[in-house]
This record gives sequence, C-alpha cells and structure tokens, in this order.
Amino acid sequence: MAGRGGARERMTRRPSRRPTARATDREVIVVAAILATGSEKAAAHRLGLSHSTVKHHLANARSRVGAETTAQLVWILSPRLPEPEGVAIVDGPQSQEGSEAREPSPESSPIGRRDKRPPGGLEGPS
Repeated sequence: MAGRGGARERMTRRPSRRPTARATDREVIVVAAILATGSEKAAAHRLGLSHSTVKHHLANARSRVGAETTAQLVWILSPRLPEPEGVAIVDGPQSQEGSEAREPSPESSPIGRRDKRPPGGLEGPS
C-alpha cells in the first residue's frame, strides 16, 4: 500500500463498554419472571408464553445489551428489575436510633427455620 510505509493496519471493531441498544420492557418482564419463578419453563407458564418464546426474549435481550450469559444480563438489567417480594432495601444508615434494619432471626425466617422433628412425625431410630 502506497503512502503507508508498507505497514498494514488492521481495523478491528472493539466491543463497546456501553450497550448500544436497550432491552425492551417485555424482555425485562421475562427476565424478572425467570428470577421470580426460578426457571425459564415456569416463567413461560406464568406469563402464558411458550418456552421457546421465553428463550427468544432472553437471547434478544442478551444481544441488545451485549451480555454473553443470562447472569450478565441480570446484572446489566438489575436497575430495571423489580425487587423480589419480601426483601426490604435499606438506602443507608438511618438517622433515628432503633430504626436500623435487622437481620431476620433463624426462628422468624422460613429459610433458616428447621424443625427438630423429622417430617411426618416419625421418630428416628431407637
């Protein structure tokens, strides 16, 4: 190539750090439903869609925002996703004493609560 001193420069396209397009509201709803239900199939059932439609919405959303995985998609869309039910958000330290957010005790939390007896009232081996 004349005028370039014989050196060839390759023009490569760098991935942008900011998404070029924004996920649609419907795609965000699908992602939120997957998070709420725990699976694509359950989200499809809840939304009245086919499983393949949910998969298409996910693929389109990943492509729009530049995410390679669904986990990346959730992280990118997190500001637009609704808070899960039963989760309180604390914006920062409270100015009033006694109004701090407290961790639920294991006895009051359904996740941390464990019955001392086996299910069905059966006694263990004697």
